[in-house]
Amino acid sequence: MKRTYFVIMMAILLSAVNSEAGYQITFTPRISVNTDYSDNLFLQNENEAYDYITVISPGFTAQAMNRTWNVTLSYDMGYSCYEKFVQYNTLRHNAQLTGGIGFTRHTRLDFKNSFLLTEEDVTKVEEPGSETEESPLTEPKTHVAEKETVRRTREQHYSDDMLVILTHQFGEADIFNAKYAYNVLKNEDPAVQDTTRHNPSFSFVYWPLPGQFGVNASLSYKREERSDTAEQAGYWEEAVIPSVGVKYWFIPRQVGIEADIFYTKEDFLDISDGRNKWDKSLKPSLRLIFKPASGRFGFESSLVNTGALASDPTRDFGNWQGSMKISRQLTKQLEGFFQYTHTVMDFKGNGENYSVYDPSVGITYTFAEGLPLTFSLGYFIRNKAQSEDDAAPALNGNLGKTWNFNRHGSVSLTTSSGYDEDYLGAERLGFGIYYDAKSTAKYAFSKYLSADLYGSFRRDKYTDLETTRNDETRELGSGLTFQKNPWVIRVDYTRRTIDSTSSENNYDENRITLKVVLSPFRPIRLND
Repeated sequence: MKRTYFVIMMAILLSAVNSEAGYQITFTPRISVNTDYSDNLFLQNENEAYDYITVISPGFTAQAMNRTWNVTLSYDMGYSCYEKFVQYNTLRHNAQLTGGIGFTRHTRLDFKNSFLLTEEDVTKVEEPGSETEESPLTEPKTHVAEKETVRRTREQHYSDDMLVILTHQFGEADIFNAKYAYNVLKNEDPAVQDTTRHNPSFSFVYWPLPGQFGVNASLSYKREERSDTAEQAGYWEEAVIPSVGVKYWFIPRQVGIEADIFYTKEDFLDISDGRNKWDKSLKPSLRLIFKPASGRFGFESSLVNTGALASDPTRDFGNWQGSMKISRQLTKQLEGFFQYTHTVMDFKGNGENYSVYDPSVGITYTFAEGLPLTFSLGYFIRNKAQSEDDAAPALNGNLGKTWNFNRHGSVSLTTSSGYDEDYLGAERLGFGIYYDAKSTAKYAFSKYLSADLYGSFRRDKYTDLETTRNDETRELGSGLTFQKNPWVIRVDYTRRTIDSTSSENNYDENRITLKVVLSPFRPIRLND
C-alpha cells in the first residue's frame, strides 16, 4: 500500500511536467532534526512514562506549473529513535500532493491528498463535514460534538485523506460543483478502530433571471465504516441527502424570499443491539430578507421544520425552529443587531418534549479591507416538559482576520458557544451544550527572531444520555523561532489536558520540542 501510494504520486508529478511545454519546475531539498520530550508518552491518567524521541528527517518539495495547471509534491521521511522505549523505533512518512488544472477559463479541477505513516500519538480531532469545504448549497451545518482519538500505544498507523473538486461556472452567478472526499485510517494496534469514509457530492446554482430568480440543488452521499475491536463494536453508517431550493428577490438585493427543502435517508448499524436500522428526515425552510436601499435597517426571518421517521417508531419526532434578526447600521462600518431563535421539539415516541428560548444581541464591524468582526452575547433557556430546565450563556465572536496591533505583533481570536440537537444516526447524542474558544498571539522581536503564544478551550456536554457526556479539553502552548537562511530553529512547549466523564480518557501531557531545519533560501530551478 505505501509503496503503491508513492509510485502513484511520482507518476502524477512526472506526467504533469511532461504533458506540455512552457512549464517551470522547482525543487527544494531539506533536512531536519527533531527532538521531543514528553512527560506522559502513552497519555495515561496514572503510571505516566516519559521519553526523549529524536527524528532525523530528509525531505523535499517539488513543484511544477505553467499558465493552466500546477502540481506540488512534498515528502519527508524520518526515522524515530526512542531513548527508553527502543522497541518503537521506526520509519515515518509524511507526503502531500496538491494541485489544480484549468481546463478552460470557467472549468477547473483541484485536488489534495495527504498521507501520514507514523507511530506518534497523533491527536486527531474529527469534525463532521471537515472533509469538504463549506458550501451554501449543502445542508446548513450544526455543531456536533467532536470525537477525539486518544492513543495509548505507539504502534504504527497510517491515514490517507483525499479531496477532489471540479468547478464549472456557466454564468455570472451560475456554478456547478462536483466533489469527492475520501478518508482512511488503518492501525496496527488491534485495540484502535480502523475507519473508512466516502463522501461524493454534486451541487449547482442557476439564475434564470440574474439577480432576481434563482434555483439550486444538491445531492450528497456519505458512508462511514468502523472496524470491531476487542473492547468496542464496529459499525457502518450511510446517508443520501438531496436538496432543492429557490430564491426570488422582489427588489434585487433589497427584498427577497428563499425556500429550501432537504431530504435525508440514513441507514446504519445500531451499536446498542447490532441490528440494521434506518431513519428519514424532511427539512423544509423559508427565509424572508428585507434590506432597504438606505441600508440603515435590516430584517431577516426564517422558519425550519424537521420531521423524522425511523424504523423504530419510538424515535420519531418533529422539530420547529424559527428565527428573527433585526439589524441597524449605526455608522458606515458598524452594525448592531438583535436576534431571537425559538425551537420546539415534539417527540412522537420516546423523549421529553421541550422548547428553547434563545435571544442575543451583537455588533458587526467591517474593516477597510472588507473583513468583518462579529461579536454577539446571548442566553438560552431550554424549558422541558417534566425535568429541570437547562440554561447557559451563548457567546460568539470572530475577528475574521489577524489583528495587527503594531508592525511586530498580531492576535487572533474566535469564540463560539450554544446548543445543538443530534437525534438521527447511530450515536444520537441528543441535546448538547458546547463552548469553544481559540486565540493566537505573535510577536517579532527582530528580523530573525519571533515568538508565538496560543491557547484553546473546548467543552461538549450532553445531558440527555443515560450517562451524561461531558468532555473538556484545554491546551496552552508557546514557541520561539529563529530563522536566518539557510537555518530555521524552533523551540515549542505545549501543555494539553483532557477531562472527560470517561475517566480512562483523562490525561495531562507536557511536551517540549526542539526542531532544526536546513534548507536553501530559494528553490532550485530544474529546467532553466
